Amino acid sequence: MRRERAFTLFEVLISIAIFLLLAGGIFASVSAAFKASHTVAITQLDAERADSFQQLLRTFFLSLPAEAKIEMRLRKQSGRGDVVEVLAWPVPAFLQFGTDASDGIAITGLPDGRGNFRVSLGYFRSDDPPDKRDRRLEQGKWLTLLPDVKEIKWRFAPSRNPVMSETWNAGSGRPGLAELTLNMANGDGGVYDYWIPPLQYRSSGGGEPAAPEAGEPPAGLPANPSGPGITTPPTEDMSQ
Repeated sequence: MRRERAFTLFEVLISIAIFLLLAGGIFASVSAAFKASHTVAITQLDAERADSFQQLLRTFFLSLPAEAKIEMRLRKQSGRGDVVEVLAWPVPAFLQFGTDASDGIAITGLPDGRGNFRVSLGYFRSDDPPDKRDRRLEQGKWLTLLPDVKEIKWRFAPSRNPVMSETWNAGSGRPGLAELTLNMANGDGGVYDYWIPPLQYRSSGGGEPAAPEAGEPPAGLPANPSGPGITTPPTEDMSQ
């Protein structure tokens, strides 16, 4: 009777070593694929978040009420240093989430404690005195619009004068252009310009001034002038 030959210990060890090498190679490939997919997903999420933020700002400036006032400032906040802040009041209709129509809105770069900023949205009472308004903003709740911002800087210019200014107060009147320098922690960013509709404009055919429709530029002006590279304001004959 023929005797069956079994595997030797050496052959078993070789088989186990080959299996471990194959399993390690498969695991490394799958892990690298997951990491690449995660990186792509984060990159796409950052791009979509930045695009949504830009679209919100476009709608915000185009939807400002005719009587809206704008102020840009540095606000001292306890424990956080100076924060870059743009105030506008009254609130555009599409952002009136249970707030009074005369309330104001603040777009602020809040330090996140990691050396970056979180661009956030907050509300304030426009009829409050400045010190009470600042306390409300400091103690209020904020909605984060864009995290991981390395640098944020605003500049404004009158509609009739393309010279940008790094300061703007409510007494300066209604600006015609807003410029935002935005640099992200991941290296993305750029300079973005936003057109702010005038209070009134005069049509090319003459006649009485007429206010533009909400969100619509006057005839002859670009429908969406926001984006990098815009350095000159509209040239339409405008009057306040």
